[in-house]
Formats: sequence, C-alpha cells, structure tokens
Amino acid sequence: MKETLIIRLGHSVNESIHWLISNADETIASGQIDNSLALEELSEKGKNREIIALLPATKVQLKTVILPTKFNRKLEAALPFMLEEELACELDDVLITIGEPCMLGEKHALQVAICQRSWFENWLQVLKAAELPPTRALPDALLLPQFDDAEITVTSLSGNWLFKLNTWSIAEVESSWVNEFLVTLEEKALAHLSDIDFDYPNAVKKLENYDLPLAIFAKQLPLHKFNMLQGAFQVKKQSTGIWSLWQVPAIAAGVALLFGLILKAVTAYQLEQQVAIAKNDAIEAYQQAFPGTKVRPNLIRRQIQGKLDQMSSGGETGFLFLLHHLTPIFKDVDGFTPETLRFDSKRGELRLRASAKDFQSFNLVKQRLEQAALEVEQGSLSNSGDLVVGEIKIKASS
Repeated sequence: MKETLIIRLGHSVNESIHWLISNADETIASGQIDNSLALEELSEKGKNREIIALLPATKVQLKTVILPTKFNRKLEAALPFMLEEELACELDDVLITIGEPCMLGEKHALQVAICQRSWFENWLQVLKAAELPPTRALPDALLLPQFDDAEITVTSLSGNWLFKLNTWSIAEVESSWVNEFLVTLEEKALAHLSDIDFDYPNAVKKLENYDLPLAIFAKQLPLHKFNMLQGAFQVKKQSTGIWSLWQVPAIAAGVALLFGLILKAVTAYQLEQQVAIAKNDAIEAYQQAFPGTKVRPNLIRRQIQGKLDQMSSGGETGFLFLLHHLTPIFKDVDGFTPETLRFDSKRGELRLRASAKDFQSFNLVKQRLEQAALEVEQGSLSNSGDLVVGEIKIKASS
C-alpha cells in the first residue's frame, strides 16, 4: 500500500506544523516542526509518497446549499452568486470548492467548502517551494470518525478542540472557550477521542480509538473523496506508466513509416529520396515517441524494427493499414492524446480511447479519418476535469 505524508498546516505560516507518515494501517513516523521555514526538513520524507495537506477547521467553512433543482453544470457556474449574500467578503476573495450533491428532506442540496483564497494560495506556494506539492487538501476535523452511539466526535490538537458535528459540519474551539461551546451542543452524545478531559455529561470515551490526531485522520482518509484542489488548483494525475501510454502509438509511427517506404519504393532514385526524408521523420517521431532514448541515425531502421518486434510476433495487415492513416493525426491535431489502442482482428476494427482539449478536436479527427475513406464510429464524449475523453472505432471501408 502506498505511503502517505500528512501535513497539518498552521493557522499561519509562523505556527507549528504537525506531520505523520502512514500507510493507513499503521503509523510509520510522526513529528512536529516549528513553522513553515522548517518545511524543507520534510522534503526528503515526501519523496515517493502521496502528500496530503490538512487545513485547520477554523480556516474552512462547510455549508450545505439548497438548490432549486438537481445539481448540474449551470448551477455550478451560478453557485458563487447563490452564496454571495452569506459571505462577509467579496466573491473574488474566497475559494469555493464542491463536495457531494445530497438531499435535505425532499430538496436537492450541495455540500460546499469555503476558504480564504489568498491564505490557501499562499500555503500552496509555500509547500511547492519546499518540494512538497499536495495531491489533496481538506479540513482536518472532517476526518474525525463517526460512531453509532454518538452524534458528535471530538479530539484535541495543538491545545485546541476539533469537533465533527455531523457528516458536513466541523468546528475548532480554543480550550479557554470549550465550556461555552459545549453548552450549545444541547447534551448530545459525544465520542471523546482524547486523553484530555473536560466536563460534559454525555461524553462517551472511546479508549480503544485513542491515537495521535493525525493517525486518526490517516485511517479515515480512504473513506473521504473530498479534495479542495479543484479548478485552477486541480492536480493532474501523473501516470507511472508513461512508457505504456506512448508505446503503442510510438511503435505504430515507426511501423507506418516503414510500411509507407515499402509501398512507395518504385525506383532506386525515388526510393533514395524517400528514405532520406523518411529517416528524418523517423528520427523526429522516434524522439517524440521514446523520450530520453538515444537515436542512432544510421541504425534508426533497426531501432524501429526492434520496437516492432517487441509489439507483435507477426502483425496484421489491417492493423498496419489503419495505423498508417491514424498516426499522422497524433501530431497534426493539437491536444489530441491517445490513451489506449485495441485491435479486433475478427472485425478488422481499431478502437482508440483518447483525450483532447475540447469536443472540436474529436470532430476534426473524425473528419480526417473519413476523408481517408475509413469508416468511423465515434462513441460518447465526456468531460474529465479540463479535458474531454471518448472512444473512436475505425475500420477500412467495405
């Protein structure tokens, strides 16, 4: 299981910062640093680990917003204006992130988290400077567990009390104010996860769940999908299989070049010219397809053939024919990126799953293939973050 470095940020960059390394099942290491200037001490610990930033509960306001209808893209655009009257500052000064759609009685609703934008951006810059860019960010108290015999959960961290009042309601209270806050709970059952006591009649001590606060949070992380890194702050997934992503298109480019040379070999003079042109194209395509690989111009054909041999023991004419028309599109259509290629030899059909920057890119690819007298069937397209993903089926005209 991949290990995680959890960093609980301070209310300001000058406050102490708690950290913990966990694999969800157990705590590997934990500690505390004085302030953000000492974050570089954690840089080495963050390598090859997922980094989670926890925000103090006082810095994030969780709200459940009643919607006029089921949540959709249009409502998402209008959401800031629906919240404007409830905010004590300008819309541009806050970051509004979206949680899960839900129901309040018979009304549609949406969970949202609101945070001061400048504070949030500043911490992201500090973490980036320390080579600790987080893949997730969420409020700490949201990760408190809930129990069947208690409506509220509480623990202590850095001298303050963290409360989870329900699924989407949290609070952080200074110790000097905790008694006044407890009065507002109307004696609801409270699960107590700290060895520090306070006077509350309906506190249920969960001795078996006592642990470091960040260790408690780490165990709850897999149960929560919420992430405040959305929109402009969204982290693009970095695939560990970069080679596997480009392997098929890259080898296909080499195959298409070789196939084209064989078909167009008419005379020795023409072949010599074509080989010279194709060699330059092959080197360029090879460098794009296999970044970091040393190219030997005099052996480029053997290098491409080697990749071809890795890909297929025999090859299929229909597959090569389709790739011959498809390969130039990877380069010509800006932002069109292949994800998977599958060839159905029985149906003579090549299935391409790809991502692009917009719907028009898929339409352009379809037009280009149809101009090459190929049969093209475009599947459904959908948004995935800032990209559009979809599938295209290609076969030779019957």
